[in-house]
Formats: sequence, structure tokens, C-alpha cells
Amino acid sequence: MFGLGLIKHKKKLTEGFSSCFSPLKDELGNVPVEMQFDAFTNGAVLQVCEIYLEEHIIQKNTSKASILDAVFEEIYRRESLNVQERVQAWNETSDEHFKQGQEQANRHGDSSGQLKWLSKYSQEHFKRANNLML
Repeated sequence: MFGLGLIKHKKKLTEGFSSCFSPLKDELGNVPVEMQFDAFTNGAVLQVCEIYLEEHIIQKNTSKASILDAVFEEIYRRESLNVQERVQAWNETSDEHFKQGQEQANRHGDSSGQLKWLSKYSQEHFKRANNLML
């Protein structure tokens, strides 16, 4: 996949997740810290990305990794690598809550911006971030 195509896909997904979680973000654009440790939410995020990658026939591992990295970086900023390590561990151990998040993403079908269900879930389960800078 050429770089321009990759950029287009990264942009679409990062904008979608940014909008999805915007009601929870603080003034600096950070989501609640608790989301980093929520297997359900991160299972859903990963599955939405996987659905998107499949829909757009993105099969090259480096392209997939680049897109996933961009999505997690958009959501979690500096903590994205730590979250991605947790996601990998949850996936490898078949964590129950992680799998439930993936199943819920599958139930909501395609990835064409239909993240309202994830936004609603997140708003019901997390308080808006309120990170203070000293």
C-alpha cells in the first residue's frame, strides 16, 4: 500500500475515534486514565479497526500495525504503547472482557463511522477526564 492510501486510512480511523471519545476528553485532549485499563473498551477499539482493515482489504502486517499504532496514539497519546502491550496480552490470554468488547463491535457491523454505541458505552462507564497540569 502506498503511503497516501495509508495516510487516508489512518486519518479516517483516528478522526472517528477522536469524535467517539470527545465527550470524555479534557482540555488537553486526553481521555480518562481508566480507559487505558479497560479490556472491554480496548477490545472494541481493536475490533473496529480489524473490521475496517478487512473491509478495505489491508492485509500487509506493517500497514496494519501502522494504522493500529496511529489509532491508539490518537486515543491514549504518550501511553499508547503501554495500552497496546495490554491489548496484546488480553488478546493472547483471551481475556473475557476483551472478547466481549470485540463481540460487541462485531454486533454493530461495519466500521463506517458507526461508533455511537462505543461513545455511549464509554460515557456511561467513565467520567470525563479532568487532568490537571501543575
